Parts: sequence; structure tokens; C-alpha cells
Amino acid sequence: MENALGAVDIIVLIAILAISAGIGIYYATFAGKQRTSKEYFLADRSMHWFPVGVSLAVSVVSGIAFIGISSLSYYQGPGWWVCALSRFIGGLIIATAIAPVFYNLKITSIYEYLERRFNPAVRYLAVIVHVLTTFLVLGVMIYAPALALNAVTGLSITVSILTVGIVCTFYSTIGGIKAVIWTDFFQSFIMIVGILVVTITAIVRTGGIAEVWSRAEEGERTNLIFDFRLDPTLALSFWPTLIGGTFFVISFTAVNQNQAQRILTCDSLRSAKLSVVWGLLLQALLEGSVVFMGFVLFSYYYGCDPLRDGKISLPDQVVPFFMVEVFTSAPGVNGFLISAIFSATLSSVSTAINGLTTVTGESIVRRFWPTLPDGRFTAIMKGVAVIYGVLLVLMAWVASVAGRSLAVIVQRIIALLGPLSGVVLLGMFVPRGNTKGAIIGITAGLAVGIWMLVGALVYPTPPGLGPPVSMEFCSLSNDTVLDYTDDISATSASPPSDTRPWVYRVSFLYQGVINTVCTFLVGLIVSFATSSQYTGNDTIDMEVLSPVFISIYRKVPDSWKYKMKLVNQGEAKTEYKREAGKKASVNRGFENDTVI
Repeated sequence: MENALGAVDIIVLIAILAISAGIGIYYATFAGKQRTSKEYFLADRSMHWFPVGVSLAVSVVSGIAFIGISSLSYYQGPGWWVCALSRFIGGLIIATAIAPVFYNLKITSIYEYLERRFNPAVRYLAVIVHVLTTFLVLGVMIYAPALALNAVTGLSITVSILTVGIVCTFYSTIGGIKAVIWTDFFQSFIMIVGILVVTITAIVRTGGIAEVWSRAEEGERTNLIFDFRLDPTLALSFWPTLIGGTFFVISFTAVNQNQAQRILTCDSLRSAKLSVVWGLLLQALLEGSVVFMGFVLFSYYYGCDPLRDGKISLPDQVVPFFMVEVFTSAPGVNGFLISAIFSATLSSVSTAINGLTTVTGESIVRRFWPTLPDGRFTAIMKGVAVIYGVLLVLMAWVASVAGRSLAVIVQRIIALLGPLSGVVLLGMFVPRGNTKGAIIGITAGLAVGIWMLVGALVYPTPPGLGPPVSMEFCSLSNDTVLDYTDDISATSASPPSDTRPWVYRVSFLYQGVINTVCTFLVGLIVSFATSSQYTGNDTIDMEVLSPVFISIYRKVPDSWKYKMKLVNQGEAKTEYKREAGKKASVNRGFENDTVI
């Protein structure tokens, strides 16, 4: 397709990308210069909750979400809006039960928690899962928007991938976590304005909000807003979206270093909690806005779906196609809208680079070179960030070679983080949870997750499933070929039957739930089976248990409690130092231990 971008569009795009790079330069040269590892990774734990919350939100709403969720809403109905409710529920769970543990331990990598709670083997197993999942997901997150923009606007896929890779690697490397957070803050405004421009323009051109609703009603979309059917094979009904969405938030935000690291930069525990709640509320608003954008675009194209009409070749191209069709005659607008998609992608990729660098530094470099001077360590980590930026660009290239089948399974790849949620919950809520239970639980959860992932490849979703799209006002040429197998698919008048085995028809939103629950239950059973012999003097540090668990468990009758001492190791260490290492002082530090 002929390039739909004019000179003004390119200037606008370059200017916005330059601002993102400029923020990195500012924090590298003026604001602290990122010379210490604490400043580079944790911003000296000095960040206010408001920008951290914004960064937390926009780093999850990636470019693939910007154009993918809107497409999902267009072709499968607006059921994804329920995820907004799940973000709120997940935010409350994280803020009250999980984030306080990580923050109070004053760790840099959240996987340090697993070593402290269990042992190094559990930590490194989690690190491997985190790194592999991040590479798989981020490759698709970079490639998918590039593919959609290329097909509709003519913008080169290579140019898109390299632009994202170079810009975010640059400011993430030189500016550290502060640059990442404040760049996300700037990019959030670009994303919000972009969503509003597309949505408002489509509403006006459709004939107003009343006409939008009327067309959506005729197209059988409004009856999908509240779908309370219990069938687990319904991809976007209320229950999988609510339950699966909540588990997704816990996996992708609380136990994912890429996101959780932001929480650890806050200046107090109260700020950390506020950043989680505010960030996930904003994420809910952003995702809800994108769902509504897809809902409006369906009404705009009602009667002549561009996919079935052969004007686009993939469902994800609906938003870029609208941009080109409507705004090409308005200089600079398409450049701004493309920068909005780029901004969504940049925030996710910069988050991943910073998170991967942190995990590598704390879990590998510090382990093998514990005496390395902090200044030299920070310099090495900047080099590692560059390497990760290059590797993520290469992963995007692999995704482009492999084709769009990777985009189909991106949600199931993210579900592989479920075992990390399961083992963290085991550690925080089950005092008897042990290393054997953690390792076998993670292994079982991964086995189930990989099995379901492979099943999704072997048994892809048949095209044609979903609510109908109308072709009343346009004709489909005989030589038009619709070649796609994505979960988001156009539909025909007589939808084909789904012949896949039942287990592979279960909503993709339940995959994370299944992986998390499997890990937790297997870990629980193995832990109880292998920890039956206790001397009565066994203890567990209160700091590694959730405050919610501690609060509830203290109210349980003593006869229900297993005889294990719950101690505050921090207080014990302080007492120990004050009494010059006398054993009696340590014992006094345990006088108020809770027995569980």
C-alpha cells in the first residue's frame, strides 16, 4: 500500500519520540546521573505514588492492547469491559496482601523473596520462567502493531521495530527506572488523546451516541455487555473475564518483576499501596476506553465490515484502517495517532528492559561477583540493558518470520506467569509451604500451561466464531480470500461448529487461573506430605507472610493451629545487636511469638 504518512505526520512522530529520548537524557545528565544501583533500579525509593501509578497502568496497556482489544471488542463484543472491574479487585488484593511483603523486605528483585522464603533453586526457577515469558510476549508486542501499521499505512515493519527498539533501549539504559516512569507518564497523555480522537471522530461520523447504540443493538453487540452464562468455553462472558482478569492482574503486576519494580520505587509503603490502586484503576479506564473505541468502530462500519469486504486482511487492522480512511487529509493527525500506538508499545518494552536488567543484576551478577563496586556494577547493568534491547528487537524479528500465529497465543503465553503467582501465594499464605512443594508446584503449573499452549497451536480457534457482522451495504468480491486463524475473527451468516476437544475450547482467560491454582494446590499437597515431622521449635519469619494472612490467622482458635512459631526476624536481629550477641537477648526478642 502506498505510504499514507505525509511530511507533517513524520515530523510529529519524530518530535514525540524525541521527547521520550530527551527524558532519558535529562535523568542521565542532570537528575542524579544514575550512578548507583539503588538509584538506577529503584530511584532511591523516592518516587511519588501518582507517576508510579500512571507508569504501572500504561506499561500494561501495550500497543497490541491498543489495537488488539479494540479489535476484540469490534468482532467479539464489548465483554472485555468486565476486565475493568477485575483490575479494581486485583488492585485491592495486591495492595493489601502482596505488595506490603515485597516493599517491607526492601528487596530490589521480587524473586529475592522466593530465595528468602524457600531457597535459591526456587528463585532461579522463577527467574527462568520470567525471562522466557518476557521474551516471548515482548517479541509479539513489538511485532504485532508494526504488522498492522505496515499493512494499512505502508510504514515499514523494519522501521517500526527498530524505532521502538532503539528509542526505548536508549532512554531505559541511560536514565534508569526514573526515565522509564516519567517517560511512561508523558506517553500516557499521548495514548489518552489518541484514543479520544479516534473514538469521538467515529461517534460524530456515525451520527451521535444514540445512533452508535442503535447500530450496535442491531448488530447483536449490546446483549453481550452483560453475559452471565456459566459456560467456560465462552471467551468473553462475565465470569471468565472477571475471574481470569483478576488472576491476570496478580500474575502480570504483582509477581512480574517488570511491573512490580515500579511499586518498590515509592517513598513509603502507603505510597506503594496507593500507586497499585491508582495504577490499576487507570488501567481499567484505559482498557475500558479501548473497548468502547472498538464498540464505536463496529457501529461506524456497520453494514460494511472492512475485513469481509477485503479492505484489510487481519482483524487487528481495523483501527489503523480507520486512521488512514478518515485522517489522511488532516496533516499531522495520523503521525500523532501512530505515535500513540508507538507510545503504548514503548512503555511496555522499556518496562521489560528495566525488569530483565534488574533480575540479571541481582540474581546473576551479584551472585557471582558479590564484592563488585556499586559504580562498576551500575555501569555493567547499563551495558546489559543495551544487550536486552537488541535481543528484544531480534525476538520481534523472529515473530515476524514465524507469522501471526504467535499473536494468537500471546494471552496463553502470559498465562505461563501463573505458576509464579501460585508459588508466591503458597509462600505468603501457607506457613508449612516448603521448597519441595514450591519446586514441584511450579513444575506442575508450567507443565499444564505448556500443554494448553501447545494445544492452542495444534487446535487453533476456527474462523467464523462469534457474533455476526453485516455486509448489507457493500459487496464481497468473488476473488477476496480471507486467510486467518486468529481468536479474533470475522463471522459468516452460518458460523461453523467448533470441533476442537472441549479442554481447548475453554476461554483463554481461564488459562492463568488454571496454571495458578494447579501450582498452589500441588505445592500445598507436597508441602504437607513432606513436612509432617516438626520438633515444636520450628519458626518462620513474619516478614515473608502476607499481613492479611497474619491478621486472619491470629483470630483462629489455638486448637486449629499447627505448632510452628511465627517470629519477626527483623526485631530479633535488632535485639541481638543491642545485647552484643547474647543468646538471652534473642530469646527475649521471641517472647511475643505467635504460634501457628
